[in-house]
Amino acid sequence: MVQKPFPSNHDKRRYDTFELLHFDICGPMEENSLGGSKYLLLIVDEASGCMKGFCLRAKSESEDCIKTYIMKVQKQFGKKVKFVRHDGAREFATNSLKDFYEDEGIEQQTTVPCTH
Repeated sequence: MVQKPFPSNHDKRRYDTFELLHFDICGPMEENSLGGSKYLLLIVDEASGCMKGFCLRAKSESEDCIKTYIMKVQKQFGKKVKFVRHDGAREFATNSLKDFYEDEGIEQQTTVPCTH
């Protein structure tokens, strides 16, 4: 079965602020930060382009950052996160996160791996 393409990025107003969040992790970095971090978790809001970065010592720390960020956005701004999109990396698809998404009514979407 072939995955249907995601909506075009030409009309970012299709989504309300914080309705669709993108996740990605980069690292390990060649040098650790002063605090010992090796990875960077980046969360990007589709509608506004607003970005939030988290410095991580281990990829496994991303789960708590994601949960905390989503709950904070929903409480502080009164916005409902409806979709999360990522590359299918294991740290974004843990059973605990799947349960969290289900409890919060969030649809998880994975992108097609880059082939170039």
